[in-house]
Amino acid sequence: KQIHTCAPRRCMVPDKFGRYYCKRRAPFELSSADEVDSDGQWRTKRVYGFLNGWMPALSVNAQCNNDEKLLTNGGDTRNVSFYVTGYETKNQGKNYNMSAVMAKGYAQHVERQKNVQYLQGLRDQQRMLLFQIVHAINREQELSAPMVVSYLMGWGDTYQSHHYTPLYWSSF
Repeated sequence: KQIHTCAPRRCMVPDKFGRYYCKRRAPFELSSADEVDSDGQWRTKRVYGFLNGWMPALSVNAQCNNDEKLLTNGGDTRNVSFYVTGYETKNQGKNYNMSAVMAKGYAQHVERQKNVQYLQGLRDQQRMLLFQIVHAINREQELSAPMVVSYLMGWGDTYQSHHYTPLYWSSF
């Protein structure tokens, strides 16, 4: 919703005297045009005080409801940069439970091995054991968003800025 409506337990909070006010500071300041004043304060065009800040190009092209905010240098930029960087480059979790995951994969392997038809040769059994343990580890690990998108788009797991040509010593 682009129209802000104040309601208790949504944005209405009491001050120290018990009077309720909007924590989002609605109604918002009105402005007839997008402008930046001499103090560096900026305002987007807003002709209705309860309309959230929005960007028409983003709403039309991305088909989503996102508020816009100009980020210059300062605390807001630092906070957003820290959040986005931490989210996009999500570190792998601790591997303290990796042995438990491998033990679970091994237990599943042993359980399936009880079936006579499961696998016949020792080589196939060992190959299947390794496959199931690796599969269990891959199933339990955390994945970052760029890595998932890279795999889904078929871009592989490496980024290359250049295409390399093999050089053979026999040609010299």
